[in-house]
Amino acid sequence: MNIEITDRAKEMLLLMKEKNMPITLMKYPVGWAGFKYKIVSVKQTEDDNIYNVDGLDIIVSKDSEIGLKGVRIDYGGLLFKDFIVSPIFL
Repeated sequence: MNIEITDRAKEMLLLMKEKNMPITLMKYPVGWAGFKYKIVSVKQTEDDNIYNVDGLDIIVSKDSEIGLKGVRIDYGGLLFKDFIVSPIFL
């Protein structure tokens, strides 16, 4: 899987790494039949894959990886700052 991280997101992810917080890409349900992806701090399980991107270990559950070709991780927002995960589907 291809994971692209913008400079803004990398700054925030490095802060998480410095605090020994696991960096996990997770899929969660939205609405009736949809879902989104987000960055959370959840420890790795035996079913997860780890991708090293620019010196950062990104944990991705196998369930979250189904149908994905990759993701682009950014950081920003108008009122509330957060990670913005844009999926790239197969």
